[in-house]
Amino acid sequence: MKTIGTATLGVIFALTAITGCDKIRAIKKAAEGASAATTTAAQQAVDPDDALAEKLGEYINCLNYASKFASSSRKRYLSWVDEKTGPTGKERSVGGVGSLEQDSCLKSLENAKTMAPSLPELDAAAGNYKTALQELVPLVDAAKKYYDQEDYKDDKMAKGKQMHGPLMAGFAKFRAADKPFDDIVTRMNEALNARQLQKLAKDPAARLQYLTKKSLAESKALVSEVDIAALKDLDLAKYQVALDNVEKANTELETYTTSHKAEVDKVSLFQSFVSDQEKFIKAAKELMRRKRDNKDFNKETFSDSNPELVNGHPAQVIDTFNRMIGSSNSLRF
Repeated sequence: MKTIGTATLGVIFALTAITGCDKIRAIKKAAEGASAATTTAAQQAVDPDDALAEKLGEYINCLNYASKFASSSRKRYLSWVDEKTGPTGKERSVGGVGSLEQDSCLKSLENAKTMAPSLPELDAAAGNYKTALQELVPLVDAAKKYYDQEDYKDDKMAKGKQMHGPLMAGFAKFRAADKPFDDIVTRMNEALNARQLQKLAKDPAARLQYLTKKSLAESKALVSEVDIAALKDLDLAKYQVALDNVEKANTELETYTTSHKAEVDKVSLFQSFVSDQEKFIKAAKELMRRKRDNKDFNKETFSDSNPELVNGHPAQVIDTFNRMIGSSNSLRF
């Protein structure tokens, strides 16, 4: 996963999983109680990309949630603890550790294991990811209980010191398993999205869905430009082109939705997506202005602790992008 300071990209461009799942569920439902021949024919009618989307959708669920929780948990812990020395008992404040959510992810991993197509490299990476997650969760749970109950006040941080090494090792193992899993899913999902976008472009009846996905694709292209450690690293010329493309795609979408209100109203939560999209574009523009005016974001309050709160910070662009992706994943066309 890409990082910017203490921010994490953390969310994959996951839209194709929705369409594929809906189609496959409909085919499965139609085949229930049917003859073997009919069932086989129904299975053959499944588009390979739809099957792939369903499987990737299960894996994406883990990366969008379990990985996000793990990253946030580690970030919270290291916001008050020195990674090398661990807790000392002399800290000004004790921030504890963030919780982990694994149940939904473990269910998704189990579902994906038996789904077609067979993807040995990805499935093996998913297995390593599952092992690392299951080893990390009890470590985090124990630390969370200890700090939430403020037991360090009774043992002079003795248990906190003992837990530090295994906890950091657990985080490290999880991150080592997360990256290859993330990389493979991201690569396959981006190719899948590109193919789906091409298909939608040729379907007049899917114009709203196409323009929505096109807008999101341009947004993701912009986000790829903000993987920077300092403002000086941002290529303003390339970033401006990406921002112009986002605005152009957004204008196309706005024009269509204005003249097809009845169609838009049938898509639940579309206005929530539009709202999040506007916040993303605003954050993207703020970053452009910082670069143009040479106003370094690292000098702002919260730049280190909560960079997503700093207007014009790359972390804020990423945070608003993630929220927009979350909204888009709830859309049903």
